[in-house]
Amino acid sequence: MIHLALGLSLLGPALAFAGTPLSCDLGAPGAPRVVEVLRTDAIAGSHVYHLREGKASVRLLFDGEAEDSRGSEVRIRCAGRTRRALVVMGDFMSAGYPRGMVIVHDAAGQRFQRFNFAERHAPRWLYLGETETLLVFPPGGRLETAHRYLIQRFVEGDKPGGTEAIDSVRPNAKGYEVIELGR
Repeated sequence: MIHLALGLSLLGPALAFAGTPLSCDLGAPGAPRVVEVLRTDAIAGSHVYHLREGKASVRLLFDGEAEDSRGSEVRIRCAGRTRRALVVMGDFMSAGYPRGMVIVHDAAGQRFQRFNFAERHAPRWLYLGETETLLVFPPGGRLETAHRYLIQRFVEGDKPGGTEAIDSVRPNAKGYEVIELGR
């Protein structure tokens, strides 16, 4: 993952948004669907993070107050080969624990889909199915077991649908498009 660290090389000129925005094209070839993550308001190693999906206006990374989107040790990655996903994870002030999100573009529905999570480790895989989406986390998360992966389910697009632990290495990929989000 790209680790955004404080440094003069990332701060750039004094603009409304400090640093270089990280962008990720989530669209199909010839049909760009770009999301950008920007940061402002540097205080003691943290920034307030913002998101722009396509041509929409810039908004806070997380709903609520600006402090809900203030993060440190934030990692951002554009993942996937054919189908792309943007992964953002860090220590955000309002949460008190690692928090993040994964965004993909749904070409059929012509919209961005967002999957929020709060786990100790970043998700390793995203399984996109017709009726549900799965975020799969490696061992060492909140269940703290060496032989289980944690799965967060999302139904009807991006609505949370429950959490479960499995003993296998990862779920069966039949009926899903799988994006490897990183190690």
